Amino acid sequence: MSNRLHNLLVRRPGTVFWLVFGYFALCVILRVLRSDSMQNDEAEQLFQAQFLLLGYGRQPPFYNWLQIGTIDLFGLSIASVSLLKNALLFLCTLFYWLAARMLMDDRRLPLVAMVGVLAVPSVTVLAQRDLTHAVATLCLVSIFLCVFIRTIKSPSLASYILLGVTVGIGALTKYNFVILPIAAALAVLPEADLRRRLFDWRILVAGLVAAAVALPHFIWALIHLDAATSGTVEAMRAGSSGDALRDTIRGQISILISTLKAGVPVILLFGIVFFRQIGAAWRAESVWTRVIGRMIVACLVIVALIGIGFGASSIREKWLSPFLLLLPLYLTLKLAAAEIDSRQSVARIAPPVIGIITGFAIYLAISNIVAPYFGKYGKEHVPYRAVLEEIITKRGERPAYIISSELMTAGNTRLHYPTVPVLMPEFVEPVPLTSALKRGPGLLIWPAGSGIPDSIASLLEAHGIAPQSLQVQTEVVPYNFAQDGDAMRFDYIWLEQVPEAQR
Repeated sequence: MSNRLHNLLVRRPGTVFWLVFGYFALCVILRVLRSDSMQNDEAEQLFQAQFLLLGYGRQPPFYNWLQIGTIDLFGLSIASVSLLKNALLFLCTLFYWLAARMLMDDRRLPLVAMVGVLAVPSVTVLAQRDLTHAVATLCLVSIFLCVFIRTIKSPSLASYILLGVTVGIGALTKYNFVILPIAAALAVLPEADLRRRLFDWRILVAGLVAAAVALPHFIWALIHLDAATSGTVEAMRAGSSGDALRDTIRGQISILISTLKAGVPVILLFGIVFFRQIGAAWRAESVWTRVIGRMIVACLVIVALIGIGFGASSIREKWLSPFLLLLPLYLTLKLAAAEIDSRQSVARIAPPVIGIITGFAIYLAISNIVAPYFGKYGKEHVPYRAVLEEIITKRGERPAYIISSELMTAGNTRLHYPTVPVLMPEFVEPVPLTSALKRGPGLLIWPAGSGIPDSIASLLEAHGIAPQSLQVQTEVVPYNFAQDGDAMRFDYIWLEQVPEAQR
């Protein structure tokens, strides 16, 4: 079988498109089979998809808008959540191939670059575990590369406008995307034949278009500055000791470690597959190896400076993923500059990469069944559907609305009861409790702990309801794939309609 696939890829390297497409399609199927309970980002998306807003908190809104559109087209389900993610990842690889093809005459090496993207952990390992906004950013990085290269090589007013649209949308996927066009401009400056594109009057048009696309959200972000920034800043300062110098050093070390985690798998892959050409590729260079190489370095330097400015003690790997996505393209351009014999390149790189990442996707699905035998339970083991069914069956009616203090519960509740409004006290949209009470009894639910959560208690008190006057009940339900009676406890309250005199 392996020999047949090798020979097929030698004769028809374009077959790799179908292998990549098949991989992402399999990921959708496996995600549906894994569990009907969600991870953090997935739950956040389904909860927030109830609202079409200019902003949702610390992340820009573009992925949310795409998720709302996907749900409108395909319905609210685990499948629609996974479909959007994997469609964007496939488009990421496709546009990456298009960008590489613009820079290389060889027809096989752009396919090598595309397969190399699958070796970047954020595209496969992290994304299949739980990423959303970062996935949209990866896709926009590949689109930006295509438009940027097109503008440099064949400038026109249309290409500059498209560049502006791409940068504007990219800024709406994650704020750190803005680093990429800045790094691209810095990377082009030393090249005399290319830097004139930066001083073309049409670059002003691109800037105005980018600003127009992103401006509505950034106005929202200024109005809701705390909601838009606090979560990210807190994450960057996680584990801070209070010693500025010590935290800065820790932050810079974390950038190095995250860079190695994301970059080493790609470098090892290319080193193993092309070990005979390492020397020639190391020595070879071209205009575009220099430009892409400078872009990678400039991005990392800018991130380091931002980390110092914010006093970051921790920079996560996924925050660097948009910039290290450039690494497979850089390495492939080095191979192209060395003019290697590429006839077997796709056949050598594709089968092991696609085999390994497919194995990981299967492992994620199987681990949900195996982990409970070792007493380990994760987010996908939490029995949200079962606990809601138990509570509602006992009551004999569905709630008119559901309130939870915890995002995982809110998102999973929305998944299983999509026609019931789900609310959170600490979301950027205020909870219209007075209006909700008029609709009928409501369900307040949260993972069992030490009484009513503070956010729910504050909400009730703000509407003249004494939390201590309400009866808290508990439901115990076995985990998904539970062993030895392991179970999850949820506390809940049925909030009856307020009498007419109190409305």
